[in-house]
Amino acid sequence: KLTTKVKDKIAIVEGHGELEGKKLEDIIKALEEYYVVERVRLNNQLFALRGFKAAIIAKPDSAFDEKDKYVLEQFIMKGGKTLWLIDPVMASMDSLTKNNVTLGLANPINIDDILFKYGVRLNTNLVLDAQSAPIPVLAGYQGNQPQYKYYPWIYFPVAFPFNDHPIVKNLNAVKFEFASGIDTLNNKEIKKTILLASSQYSRSINTPARIDLSILKKDPNPKEFYRKNIPLAVLLEGEIETVFKNRLVP
Repeated sequence: KLTTKVKDKIAIVEGHGELEGKKLEDIIKALEEYYVVERVRLNNQLFALRGFKAAIIAKPDSAFDEKDKYVLEQFIMKGGKTLWLIDPVMASMDSLTKNNVTLGLANPINIDDILFKYGVRLNTNLVLDAQSAPIPVLAGYQGNQPQYKYYPWIYFPVAFPFNDHPIVKNLNAVKFEFASGIDTLNNKEIKKTILLASSQYSRSINTPARIDLSILKKDPNPKEFYRKNIPLAVLLEGEIETVFKNRLVP
């Protein structure tokens, strides 16, 4: 902090249903110790990210049009860094407060072609992990006071750093909520580093995914959790080719 003369700028992209308000206050406060953080709406403006070193796309819930995709792509082509925090499947615990059952549905936001070109495919599935975070469940009342018990919720995987990469080294466990798996593709130009993954006892279910609180009443069957280390966070580095090559520019 003492030696930094000029703080680099980070953009938090808005306009596609990304997180906003209080849901971002904590990360913005932490980043502002080292960077200038600004919220940016692309609005099809080619130079909307000019002057920024990095852009954060945090949980969009609506589709990117081709022009905004091109703006982001040009930013990356010129060396900009991006942090994609994507939910390929939309599911919410809020839906389970009224009913014991809800559905996880695919969340098409029209960026699959970009990320596929970069070397990853986001799967429209939910990762279920025996190594999971607990959730409180109403067990009864003592007088007028509700009594809660905590049960492990297999839809909330708890991931430990997968290697000693500086991004995740010395991190504590990271809790995911309704996470989807990531496949890495075989394009040699891009170096792929798995940063976070599920445990050795995990599996996945495809959308539409039925999410039922009644599974808390029984212990998970170990035979069903036969997959291990499903990638949940991946770092991509290298010479990236534009997805708009040989296409008309929007």
